[in-house]
Amino acid sequence: MKTTLQRWGNSQGVRLPKSIIESMGMNIGAPVIVEVSGDHSQITITPVLESRPIRGRYRIEDLIADSAPSAFAGEHHWGKAQGKEVW
Repeated sequence: MKTTLQRWGNSQGVRLPKSIIESMGMNIGAPVIVEVSGDHSQITITPVLESRPIRGRYRIEDLIADSAPSAFAGEHHWGKAQGKEVW
């Protein structure tokens, strides 16, 4: 497919046809990795398959899966009550 590099504000971009995006199973806003080949002759765009950060947020399932089992062992003592806390 041939396309044109276009200016978008202070950046440049390439528009990808909807058919290509759909064939990859991607949606608008999907994260991608953009890489340049060692000899600077090719640009590769690869979809990110992991479900980690979603626009700056994290899924609780991923955070728990990445936590050490010791993080869930027993209770933690936070010290004496401060101010008007009720324990």
